[in-house]
Amino acid sequence: MAHRAFANFAARPYLGQKNKNSKQYEFSTYAQIATRVRHLSGAFLKLDLERGTRVAIVGENAIEWALVDLAAQMCGLILVPMFATLPAVQIKTILADCGASAIFVSDEKQSAKIEEIRAELPELEHVWTFAQIADLEREGAAFLDEKIGIYEATWPAAMPNDTATIIYTSGTTGEPKGVMLSHRNFIANAQGIIEIAPHLDENEVFLSFLPLAHVYERLAGHFLPLRLGASIAYCESLFTVDKNLVEVRPTMMACVPRLYESSREKLLSATGVPQEKRAAYFAALDLAIKAGRFKGGTAGAPALSFGEKIKFALYNRLVYSKIRERFGGRLKHFISGGAPMSAELGALFLGVGLEILEGYGLTETSPVIAVNLPGKPVLGTVGPPLPGVEVKIAEDGEILTRGACRMKGYWEKPAENAAAIDPDGWFHTGDIGTLENGNLKITDRKKDLLVLANGKKVAPQPIEIRLQESRYIAQAVLLGDSQKAVTALLVPNFATLHEWAAKENLGIGDDAALIKEASVTRLFQGEVESQTTDLADFEKIRKIVLLPEAFSTQNGELTPTLKVKRRVVAEKYGDSV
Repeated sequence: MAHRAFANFAARPYLGQKNKNSKQYEFSTYAQIATRVRHLSGAFLKLDLERGTRVAIVGENAIEWALVDLAAQMCGLILVPMFATLPAVQIKTILADCGASAIFVSDEKQSAKIEEIRAELPELEHVWTFAQIADLEREGAAFLDEKIGIYEATWPAAMPNDTATIIYTSGTTGEPKGVMLSHRNFIANAQGIIEIAPHLDENEVFLSFLPLAHVYERLAGHFLPLRLGASIAYCESLFTVDKNLVEVRPTMMACVPRLYESSREKLLSATGVPQEKRAAYFAALDLAIKAGRFKGGTAGAPALSFGEKIKFALYNRLVYSKIRERFGGRLKHFISGGAPMSAELGALFLGVGLEILEGYGLTETSPVIAVNLPGKPVLGTVGPPLPGVEVKIAEDGEILTRGACRMKGYWEKPAENAAAIDPDGWFHTGDIGTLENGNLKITDRKKDLLVLANGKKVAPQPIEIRLQESRYIAQAVLLGDSQKAVTALLVPNFATLHEWAAKENLGIGDDAALIKEASVTRLFQGEVESQTTDLADFEKIRKIVLLPEAFSTQNGELTPTLKVKRRVVAEKYGDSV
């Protein structure tokens, strides 16, 4: 796929990022990237890294990230990507599990993490920073000049079922599992998207800001545009998305609901709208939502009346067009995944002329299982299954899927493979849903993972166990589904807390009154911080809520075997998040 794109689109812009000196986006062509990939592959061949060797990468999105990925594929190496925000202890766990021989890191900050743990990783032979890639390319080029034809004989040796990457994802127990995805998995997923969106071509410009370590961005923001021969521009950071949207003017972009929610918050704040025009501005937004509901197939949503259509045309010229310009002015589609998106949010964007295609998938399905069709989104659903993907609903409501996109299995975890994939090849997603008029609707989560608004997944149980190791914490339940951050509901060990209160001369005997004291809140914040120092940034607990009463079976919060009913707890205390 890559070499076909290198040949067919040689002169077209491929990978772009901001030049730190000129402050302008500069693109390398397909031909230029092809040469760099060849030379980096030469460096791998010079080191005699065998096919199947695991090469890890920790870093932010950049041209160098894509170079390492593509060169690894050319040489039959297995790329193991990790989030740049992971702490050293979690990186060590993954590197040890996959037996990585080499790792690329984006900068000295990431390099310091590796140095901290390297002594405990005897299999890790090579550590390179992105800044060293140019040197590796020079070494590789010289090697290929000596070994004529070795590269040309190496890259065609890849077979469809070879493992291309191992992406680690947390299970409900929190133990990381390496998902093995093949070349066939990614090709099938990209091809399925092209089949439902035949209007996409080499003229597309993708803006990439979600981490490439996430399978969602790896497919939608890397392999899909490569398959099309399109251009990819990398955001400077998560904090420059608004500015980069205007600079790049993308036609496609993969996002998570949190970005859309943030954009909606800005729209509703009406910043820059004169006071005398605000009533008309908010009327325009209300009409956009109404139009979006109808266009998005919301049950019972009425069409616009003749008078509303006239207003809509006026608002489109005066209001909606300016909103679209904030996003670059030429977006064909947003793609939404990683976390559930509210139908109301989709209606607003659809109404102003920014179509969000919500989809659904998992790392284990590389990743897309279903996605809304371009021009035909059905709000509140994740659309029909992708071509080549089978979906069925089990008797207990669980979503099962199989097809060319399904993973090979978990790295060296035969028991987990047997539990996840049944003898007929169906992968058990752990999610509950229904098929309505051919569209998949997610209704619940069978597994316990929390999915934050930014798409990051947090395994709550190990963190809850840690918190309960504190002498002051009797019970802990984490919430955070579709939220910006994790919240901890904490039930104090009141006996111990009252002892502490007596020493502090608080003189409060009532439990409910005691937990409202500011000094008590500070005490528990300190306990939470001390118990969770090595968590990744997205796993950190940003808010705590102290409860005066323990979770119990009588209140329906615990099962008979005293397992937390997280959905019940979330419904009861959701307003506290």
